[in-house]
Amino acid sequence: MVKYIPRGSLHASTSSVEHFRIGMLVPLLLNRGRRRGPSALGTSYFLSSQEGLSISKSIQQFQLGENSSGRRLLQRGLAHSRATGDQYFVSALALFVKEEQRHSSRLLRFMRREGIPASRKHWVDTVFRHLRGLAGLELSLRVLVSAEIIAVPYYRALRGATGSFLLQAICAEILRDEAAHLRYQAFMLSRLGAHRAFWVDHPVSRVHRLFLLATCYVVWFEHREVFRAAGYSRRRFLAEAFGEFVRLEDAVCRRLLGAHLPGLRAELREESRYPGQM
Repeated sequence: MVKYIPRGSLHASTSSVEHFRIGMLVPLLLNRGRRRGPSALGTSYFLSSQEGLSISKSIQQFQLGENSSGRRLLQRGLAHSRATGDQYFVSALALFVKEEQRHSSRLLRFMRREGIPASRKHWVDTVFRHLRGLAGLELSLRVLVSAEIIAVPYYRALRGATGSFLLQAICAEILRDEAAHLRYQAFMLSRLGAHRAFWVDHPVSRVHRLFLLATCYVVWFEHREVFRAAGYSRRRFLAEAFGEFVRLEDAVCRRLLGAHLPGLRAELREESRYPGQM
């Protein structure tokens, strides 16, 4: 059996992709100037020597990872938009990439303030970029969403590992954005898997789960000092990461089932009014 989503929901200008673009990503960009940003907070506090030792290299890696042009991802998104006739797919994807770049910019300004040099290259970032380059659009998004999932417990830990109100505010802002990003990613993955046979979903999910597990162990090894400074054990880190993964997979499945069940479609439309919650 092949999943089916009505053609109108995929291609019309009032499709859910447009709704996410306008209802979630655009406000995240446009409302920045109306809010009191993290740069106004905690300006008198500088990292202690102990904080610097445990945090500096870790922030360097995540700042590098957030700073991607997304060129190949956007090229694949554009090809998908042209193939499906949905111009809003790549528009929303471009806004998503800009959000990630803004995170990188926030972290870079903090690093410069603390005298932490930016990293130009790291093997973990190189591997992730290489994997995204080899994969097609869906696999590329799954590699990307794995990083988004891991970012949730990481920024929680980073927030708890420092006394800097400025860094805490940056982490809180990124965490708010990640909640919306994961909801958006669930929507994108459900779109890309909409016409795939049901039996394929389980092995895809299993492979993704194994990839996430391997990535979690790499992140724990590279950033364990930050996690431990925040009171995290490896077990807690894995539990939080896979909790996010389960919620993501649940959201993907519910949206796919929503193509068949009118009641669930109505519920999902109601939920889509609040894209920041997941």
